[in-house]
Amino acid sequence: MVGLKIGLDIGTGYITAAVEGKGIVLCEPSVLALERETGLVLEEGSKALEMTGRCPDAIKLVKPILSGGVSELENTEKLLKVFLDRICKNKIFKPTVVATMPAGITNLEKRNILGCVLRAGAGRATLIEEPLAAALGIGVMLNKPYGTMIVNVGAGTTSVAVVTMGSIAIAKSVPVGGNNMDKIIKTYLKTTRGIAVGRLTANELKHTLSGAKMRDETIAAVAKGKNMKDGMPEFFEVTAREINFALRDSVDEICAVIKSVLEITPPELVKDITDDGIFLCGGLSNMYGLDKYISEATGINVYIPGNTTDAAALGCLRALSEENYLKQNSYHFVTLETLNL
Repeated sequence: MVGLKIGLDIGTGYITAAVEGKGIVLCEPSVLALERETGLVLEEGSKALEMTGRCPDAIKLVKPILSGGVSELENTEKLLKVFLDRICKNKIFKPTVVATMPAGITNLEKRNILGCVLRAGAGRATLIEEPLAAALGIGVMLNKPYGTMIVNVGAGTTSVAVVTMGSIAIAKSVPVGGNNMDKIIKTYLKTTRGIAVGRLTANELKHTLSGAKMRDETIAAVAKGKNMKDGMPEFFEVTAREINFALRDSVDEICAVIKSVLEITPPELVKDITDDGIFLCGGLSNMYGLDKYISEATGINVYIPGNTTDAAALGCLRALSEENYLKQNSYHFVTLETLNL
């Protein structure tokens, strides 16, 4: 009898896990609520996120994962341990884990992520690039020399990759994502309206009103913030047009990195991409009009495949279920002993 096989997408915004035979079993915000003095975990995931802006001094919220990489080793380990314990319950055998990593990170950064995963409870683990995991998750062919472009718009970064024969041919990323857009909305409202809003309010406005293209109809939402002049609470109305204007530079930056990848992609792979289109994944892939905006900017059709937030975790699980694929592409499992931790 062996432990569970788990595909783990370690994202800036969310940690998503898929288990062999069960599919997606966990999708939680990458947030911890800690007791400030002792570092004891009080809440994690959704319950911790709900405490944003409402914590007493004795409690601190931490987001230990930055742009898909580990910024706080100890707290990332705590977060992963809570989630792996929840998935594995009281099983005796430790799980085998394939987890995501940002494309292009250093060997030290890889070692840090692997160390966190293993100390959190995995028996053995390996890492694959996040855009490659997303490509595997939407079902790209593993054994044919055919190019597929994946654009993953996450919370911390937007990554663009061209995948062929089950490997990454070209990849680039920019620090543009959901968290960055939340900050832009907060800054916009403070400078143009004189109103301060919290991160949760900015995030809600982003999901409700944001768009890469203008809507035909006028859409608005009423939110609550704090007037910067007198410090009093204030209800205010904000339109989709305003939010779109605030986020236009971010959307253009996403288009720019896609174009830059296409410019350095070999002609035959560009032909494949033109024939099959660009695949848009990640938490912000469903932003209103983003697929059409990218299509107009590149001249290539853009598709949003299924449940885009689950693609990377399912791709990790697919890689794990085809272990020969991992070996053939030089992805090797390690343990705490072989990693010398």
